[in-house]
Amino acid sequence: MDFSKGVGAAADSEKPEIDTLRGNYSQQIPISHDNFKILKNNESLLCEVLQNKFGCNFTLVSPAPKGNNESLRVFRKMLTPRVELSIWKDDLTRHAVDAVVNAANEELLHGGGLAQALVKAGGFEIQEESRQVISKYGRISTGEIAITGAGKLPCQTIIHAVGPRWSLMDSQECIDKLKTAIVNILRFVSSKNSMNIETVAIPALSSGIFQFPLSLCTEIIVQTIKMYFQNTPIANNFKEIHLVSNEDPTVAAFKTASEIILGRNELESLVSQGATQPFNTMVVNSMTLHIVQGLIERQETDVIVNSMYPRIGLRAGSVSESILKAAGDEIEWELCQKITKTVLDSQLVLVTRGFKLSCKYIYHVLWTSEYSEQKLLLKAAMKKCLEKCLELNMTSISFPAFGTGITGMKKSEIAEIMFNEVLIFARQSLQQLAVKFVIFPEELETYKAFSAEMEKNKFKLQGLNNYPGVPQETREKKENRFPVISLMGSYWEKIDEAKAWIQRILSSKECHIIEDKHILYFGEKEHDDLSVLQKTLCISISEIVTLGKAHLEIRGAPANLIEAVINIEQMLCKVQEEMARTEEQVLWSLSGQHTDQQPENQNQMKENTFLKWLTLSAPEIQDKKKQFEDCGLRVIKVEKIDNVLLMAAFQERKKMMEGRPSGKPVSYRLFQQVPHQFCKMVCRVGFHRVYSMPCDQKYGAGIYFTKNLKNIAHRIKKTSATDKLICVFEAEVLTGFFCQGSQLNIVPPPSHPGAIDSYDSVVDNVSSPETFVIFSNTQAVPQYLWTCIQDHVQGYSGQMMLSPQQSYGIFSSGSSVD
Repeated sequence: MDFSKGVGAAADSEKPEIDTLRGNYSQQIPISHDNFKILKNNESLLCEVLQNKFGCNFTLVSPAPKGNNESLRVFRKMLTPRVELSIWKDDLTRHAVDAVVNAANEELLHGGGLAQALVKAGGFEIQEESRQVISKYGRISTGEIAITGAGKLPCQTIIHAVGPRWSLMDSQECIDKLKTAIVNILRFVSSKNSMNIETVAIPALSSGIFQFPLSLCTEIIVQTIKMYFQNTPIANNFKEIHLVSNEDPTVAAFKTASEIILGRNELESLVSQGATQPFNTMVVNSMTLHIVQGLIERQETDVIVNSMYPRIGLRAGSVSESILKAAGDEIEWELCQKITKTVLDSQLVLVTRGFKLSCKYIYHVLWTSEYSEQKLLLKAAMKKCLEKCLELNMTSISFPAFGTGITGMKKSEIAEIMFNEVLIFARQSLQQLAVKFVIFPEELETYKAFSAEMEKNKFKLQGLNNYPGVPQETREKKENRFPVISLMGSYWEKIDEAKAWIQRILSSKECHIIEDKHILYFGEKEHDDLSVLQKTLCISISEIVTLGKAHLEIRGAPANLIEAVINIEQMLCKVQEEMARTEEQVLWSLSGQHTDQQPENQNQMKENTFLKWLTLSAPEIQDKKKQFEDCGLRVIKVEKIDNVLLMAAFQERKKMMEGRPSGKPVSYRLFQQVPHQFCKMVCRVGFHRVYSMPCDQKYGAGIYFTKNLKNIAHRIKKTSATDKLICVFEAEVLTGFFCQGSQLNIVPPPSHPGAIDSYDSVVDNVSSPETFVIFSNTQAVPQYLWTCIQDHVQGYSGQMMLSPQQSYGIFSSGSSVD
């Protein structure tokens, strides 16, 4: 939204374009313990693939390890793409890791504290082995370590670290010795000689019997760990550091130090998802509802809603009077101007600026005589206010308890209507929105009515998740027994596609097929990498190439299969990016940009989506939207594409074609379906054969477009598509002079035998063409991206319910572009 024209001007626009609506969404995928280990070993690769293919981030979340029945993880942070640090409240004698650090003394006499507990749980052989170490090497100096077996403990190895005894007089020496001890521990677990150690548990060394100040101790340990992994490469398979204590003060000290030194706790979003919601809060999809007791005019949200009779103005009614007093007289003047321009009884909600209030806009609900029943008016008002939030890209709105003083309706009826309208909207919208119901502090009965309605509606959430009919508590207990992949991103649809992709990989038994035209561009390096994968993972990889299509068939044991697929997908992402950069260089040269500007500009292009999300009610898309719906494709999102570089190259080509004598249009509005993962590439560098859906290239090895959406819908119904989302680009395509296509065409045929000039495109039928094939990507420019699902799908991933189809005017398919 352009605010340079003034907020009031933006608010006056009935159907403004808005920037892409983004939110913070997540989904969790329960996985087996075996798959968790496989993905953990390939975490950095998987992270790269998910980011490139779907724009998603992910976290692997493990329940308490076996044997840790009462353990609690309170903090998690990735130190490097390979190494994770976490903080646990647990008993070190039961904590399931590969190596446990013992707080030892110089003689390795384990007579008290943690050392005694480890010997008691692990057996006397730990003490005997320690005695043998001392007998052979002598006393262990402060800051040094010794290694023994773990006896009956769940770990494999005990690292006996001798920390310093605290002395205020020698505090700096104590600090240095503690750092040395931690470095020696890390050096051991990350060395080539410790190939079987992937996880280590470290206590608050020296903070017990040796009386090192707890907060200082934990800060030194965390800071030393951070610095070590910033500067030291890992020579083995080491992956996790657990900072462990069974004492609350120590756990709290570790957590505080980690948050200060390492930054935000990556576990917070996951913990909050599993936490019990407060009594006065509920979440539906991307919408959060709150009941608050307070004054409506003091709310700090994007929108505050007012309720008024237009013939009386703002000086009647407690809500209106409060808003007028707090916002200032300017609001009354602006509202009067709008009411003057409005035919009374035809406008339900007017928008003004917030003026002195802590909001951007005020939505004024006009109680008029258009609605014979107050209940219908209340429903319509709620719906209109929420729709305006979508149109103006607002993220928060505060409602008063509508009508409790004006309409005479029962408080319970008002609460029910307001909640129902918000819930309906939440199931239809992808936008993140916080909704507040603000109850005046003295209206306790109203507060009780709204609270009761919220509790009643919380049960309705049962139908919105993946386990209908199973109580929430039961589901959580069931899910917490298994590791999960937590996917996080800005768009529900991309997260859902990523989830489906992961599930397809994990469900592969002994064979997985990757179909991607970028395989055609594998060079010597990529084929060498495939050979290495075959040898190291004991798998077989077959490359099958047919006309215009390519796929890899990977066979092997499930664990090796999954690892191979992730590696190959990462190779494909790299090849895709290299191709995109090559295409961009061509576009830069066509636009006259200097080559020394390209690297910076290319990085900017990679980050730019070139997309603006349009509301589904935008006038410019209604005719085409009806076309999609008539073909059984339900539109869930429409985006407008604005890529200046692509358009410049296209216009140059168009100008050249228009300069030739012809009585026919040189371009048409046509459609092309593209796999979801390649949509951003089309927006970035234009159409290309590798980005299009696999098809029989009957008319030549070019880029295929269709004039009729029904052709796309028919193909979708015939094929078992793996993508739930159907992504269709609407493009302006320079078809120019065309002729009948042939499977032998790799470029347009000459205009006549022996001619230098060639046709611009080929078609399926010259007299009545529906399929057009071009052979240069500068002959087409994407203008809209339509994201759809098949009309029989009654919800999207159980998270998004879609509104009923609406009736619009007829539009002629494939009309020429003036």
